[in-house]
Amino acid sequence: MKKPKTTTEKPAPKAKQPNTTVATKATPKKPSPDKNPPKKAPAVTPKPVAAALEIAMPERVGLTAGNIWHYLAENGATPIAKLIRELPEEEKIIQRSIGWLAQEGKITLDTVDRAETIALKG
Repeated sequence: MKKPKTTTEKPAPKAKQPNTTVATKATPKKPSPDKNPPKKAPAVTPKPVAAALEIAMPERVGLTAGNIWHYLAENGATPIAKLIRELPEEEKIIQRSIGWLAQEGKITLDTVDRAETIALKG
């Protein structure tokens, strides 16, 4: 008896279907309780009198020197630390402005109880 011939036919390839995605709403993840709470935004500080991008450095120092002079005229002798807290300008600009006023002979610098004090020359 002869064996019947069998043909091995490959199945026809299936037509590729385009990738379809189903849009679903993304649910926001809830923070787990063991994580640290988000940090608060730092307090907003007043902007300096002369913004860095608007005015050149020598002009900023000069304007701040004028502000220091007016502050001292109204408040008298003041510790430099307090002056830095009171004026809205950066500390380095205030220090440079104090140097400017000292070079011009407009102020006196004294140390009172370990605090450096600035005053207008009399």
